[in-house]
Amino acid sequence: MPKNTSDFLTSVASLVDQDDRDPREVVADLMQAALDTGIRKELRASVAFALEQASGTAPKELTDLACRRLKPGRRLSDPQYAGLTLVATTRGKRWIYRSQKGKRQRQVTLGHYPAMSLAGAREVWAQPITKVADKRSETTLDELTEGYIAAMKTRGTKSWRRSQNILTKNVLPNHGGMRLGALDVEALNATFAHLIDEKPGAAHNIRMAMASMFKWASEKKMMPAGVPVPQLDKTPKSQIKDYRPSMSELRTMARGLDALQDIDRDIMRLQLLSGTRISEALGAEWSEIDLEHRRWTIPAQRMKAKKEHLVMLSAQAVDLLRNQPTRDGRVFGRRGRKTVSLNWARQRDKLGLPTDYTSHANRKALLSWVAEHGGGKDIRDRLSAHSPDTSEADAHYQLSELNRPAAEWWQKWADFLDGLTAENVVQLSEGRA
Repeated sequence: MPKNTSDFLTSVASLVDQDDRDPREVVADLMQAALDTGIRKELRASVAFALEQASGTAPKELTDLACRRLKPGRRLSDPQYAGLTLVATTRGKRWIYRSQKGKRQRQVTLGHYPAMSLAGAREVWAQPITKVADKRSETTLDELTEGYIAAMKTRGTKSWRRSQNILTKNVLPNHGGMRLGALDVEALNATFAHLIDEKPGAAHNIRMAMASMFKWASEKKMMPAGVPVPQLDKTPKSQIKDYRPSMSELRTMARGLDALQDIDRDIMRLQLLSGTRISEALGAEWSEIDLEHRRWTIPAQRMKAKKEHLVMLSAQAVDLLRNQPTRDGRVFGRRGRKTVSLNWARQRDKLGLPTDYTSHANRKALLSWVAEHGGGKDIRDRLSAHSPDTSEADAHYQLSELNRPAAEWWQKWADFLDGLTAENVVQLSEGRA
């Protein structure tokens, strides 16, 4: 058998000279000679398939069993559907359709196997080629995610990093190569289905991240023609944690802050005194603070509700700020939120407090304490920066009207915390605050 090009050419010359043979046999021998030269990959697969056709050994009908057994580097053509071929690579299997128009050959990917079955590929094959040739069908989930996250960052959506982490960790590792033209909804559901019973919150987050991305793709006309937004299985929302620290837990927390580094202690204490979110306290700028008039104006861009929030500082909060070493830029420098949270988590564990006692629990403690001591919903909304359900002008007026009573409540809260942490003080109530 020929092992190199010269042997192949010799074989061709000898076969061509055999005028008495059936031309089909000559062609079959030529293809066998080509295979014997050691050609590889797709060329070898194509020649091997042609040899099967010429020798009459090719199957008369493509079966699903043959599709499942197809190995990388090989391909199978459907004898009954001209141009329909299943191509296998190390990244998976895909259906392609090849057509000829004049001297120009055209190849279009129909979908991926097994997401698109043999029957499904034949059904798509029967459609007009104009429907098949939608380039958006080739967009992978990797590419879609990249565009989606970039759009979130451009819009200034704060949750872009969270969405990116969820999709990168739970969806893309196994399905990043899945194309929009062959979405496997069952496979997408499987990314969160196993979490529904034990971690319903995580399952819900994965589903919502994908659903939001596909909704964005639909709005931006990125979904292929005829391909609807996938209807993912519904997931139960995680139970809302309604943890509120008891008086004894609040006392332990307030006293335990002294064991933190000075900067972490002051960040946590300012957040506790003001009832703000930890990110708002951490990012406080000196340009926002008026110590003389005891005011801290947090700009809208740093607030969750995107509305300016005025904190009337207690005497204790003013003293804390006066003791800071700087008066320019950020009050607490470039301290990272993750660092503060980790340091508090370690201290919380040492104090024996529940893991639910995060910095956000301090906001709930403040609002519960105010409610128990006669503060109405309007004043609680004012302290927590929850805007009333009115027009923007009315809301601004109502909040301004509440500045004086809000300042009184903030001061009462600070005085209460002083008494709570004082030595040898026993609170009358140890119920939930």
